[in-house]
Amino acid sequence: GLSAFPWLLHSARRGNGDTFSIPHRAKRKKRRRKKTPADNIFVGKAKKRRKRAECDIMSAKGMKSRRKPERGCGMRQRMGSLLWRSLGVLLALVVLFQVAFLLYFRDFYGSAEKAFWVPGLSGEFVPQGMDRLQGGFVLSGYLAGSGAARLYLVEADGSARLIRLRTKSGHTLISHAGGVAVSGSFVYLAGGNGQCYVFAMEDVLDPRQTAISVVGSFRTGNRASFCCMWGQSLLVGEYAYGQRYRTADSHHLTTPAGDRNTALVTAFPVDGEAPLGVSERPEAAYSIPERIQGMSFSADGRVILSASSAFGASQMYLYDFGGVLADRQGIVWIDEAPVPLYYLDSDNCTGILHMPPHAEEITFRDGKLYILFESASRRFQYGKLVGGSYVYSLSLPEVIQEVL
Repeated sequence: GLSAFPWLLHSARRGNGDTFSIPHRAKRKKRRRKKTPADNIFVGKAKKRRKRAECDIMSAKGMKSRRKPERGCGMRQRMGSLLWRSLGVLLALVVLFQVAFLLYFRDFYGSAEKAFWVPGLSGEFVPQGMDRLQGGFVLSGYLAGSGAARLYLVEADGSARLIRLRTKSGHTLISHAGGVAVSGSFVYLAGGNGQCYVFAMEDVLDPRQTAISVVGSFRTGNRASFCCMWGQSLLVGEYAYGQRYRTADSHHLTTPAGDRNTALVTAFPVDGEAPLGVSERPEAAYSIPERIQGMSFSADGRVILSASSAFGASQMYLYDFGGVLADRQGIVWIDEAPVPLYYLDSDNCTGILHMPPHAEEITFRDGKLYILFESASRRFQYGKLVGGSYVYSLSLPEVIQEVL
């Protein structure tokens, strides 16, 4: 009878009189069936439900968990997942922008060479002007936050030295410092306010100087946005574009070719006897198109204008300067004095080169055109993704063959 109910007893007696133990039901091992793939799915879902439940507020029934749940951790997980997805999308957009940009301007990047790194871009420096100085370059610009004017001397090995600029009274020079030009014993800086500031060359070249003062200035008869040297003349030009950068009405001229020019370049002859190295009375004026950021002259008799604005590609306009000088068309009045006037228009334009956006001043030396960009400055930033942190050089004869 006992053998029929073994779970009721902990022991029993064998037929020979020996006793043996009968395991209690609680001590018996439970028989488990083998798990199927479907069971694994259900178990995984159950684990997810338990984990999700631990992240929620415990119910009013007082259900207990082995670890204390944290309020809102589910929301944090979802926000983290969303953040990583957003970063992935942003990275994909950046890569797409780089590829599209480099492909669009592949002709420029295929023929241009990186000349040197532009200093100051990790700070607030916005590069504007450039000229050759001895074996290196001098760059001009301003700080995006304060507007303080700055110069950088870039040596042939790529090293750079910062020079802060001051007024005659010793205060920081606040100016939308534009182009810079070197001639003889002076360095000229277009002030962006109708003034050209002059600095002593010996102060600029002195490695002990970290800040130098203006030795003088003169009125240019225009907004004074850029400048360059041509022969024995200092040329100072202005930037014009829309109402924000509107120039004087007397500078809005219709050229013989029917073009509408809105800016003016004034030329000041070099004068070794003058206190500032040039005569302060202009000897000639040149009517130019809008959006011009820089000017230079090639060895083959061409004048090159750099054009750009906040949006869109930059252009390099090439003109036959001999033809420009041969076609004098009249006069323009500057400071109540008549000045011979010449036009740079489509009749003398020999080609247009298309460049990446935000090209600034240019300079031509040793058969190469050097181009400065401001796209990598703090104002725009995107240039750091597409090589805008460098000054590029182009072999002008090769570029002329690729004119569009």
